[in-house]
Amino acid sequence: MLKSLAKHLSGIALTWVLVLAGTFFLLRWYSQPSAEREVPTLAGLSQTEAAETLQALGLQAVWQDSIYAPSGTPGTVVEQHPPAGSSVKVGRNILLTTYRITPPSERVGIAEGQDARIAERILTTRGFEVKVEEEPNTLLAGKVLRVEHKGKRVDVDARFPKGTTLDLVVGVTGAKDVRVPWLMGLSLDDAKGTLMRRNLALGHVGYMDDVVTALDTSLAVVVSQDVSPERKPYVSEGTAIDLYLGKH
Repeated sequence: MLKSLAKHLSGIALTWVLVLAGTFFLLRWYSQPSAEREVPTLAGLSQTEAAETLQALGLQAVWQDSIYAPSGTPGTVVEQHPPAGSSVKVGRNILLTTYRITPPSERVGIAEGQDARIAERILTTRGFEVKVEEEPNTLLAGKVLRVEHKGKRVDVDARFPKGTTLDLVVGVTGAKDVRVPWLMGLSLDDAKGTLMRRNLALGHVGYMDDVVTALDTSLAVVVSQDVSPERKPYVSEGTAIDLYLGKH
């Protein structure tokens, strides 16, 4: 009985000796210089290139974050931690930040009548490329007339990716006189087009009492204009002309 117990205890002791010895040698091996790696420079590499470079050294790439910069190449590494040149253990995670592949979108947020210089700064701060265009409009000289994208007017709540080019159309005082067009009988859209071609602005738009329904509004035509060619043949560029619409 005693011999059996002694044999059993000897086996347990031997097992512990082997475990401790194995742990000791493993720790010594892990602490050797051969188990350390120098972190390479990864800035400018694509995600695939960075991951393969680290894998070849026994290190692990971990994608931590992405940022947007107009000058950055989308998908490439911009920051890393630990930094290049650091000495780390094999198997260490290397945290990487890349440039965003898709730029974030921003709200336009510019309405008619805002100060043009302030509007331009706001759009630039939001990351847009701004192209300022001038259009004669005495009523809104120095103010925003509208914001356009690829020739189409955009709503104040519209959103576009950073880096998008937007046209900021600004009112200016006209430098010459132009002939006042006859607008009677034209639809509102046709009257707008005629005024724009003459470098004139659309002022207040009102409707007569006989315009009641949405259908009436869509079919209404100009029945009165506050500046008529009969009374005042010429006005300065950018002059706003008020219109009143009614039924045929």
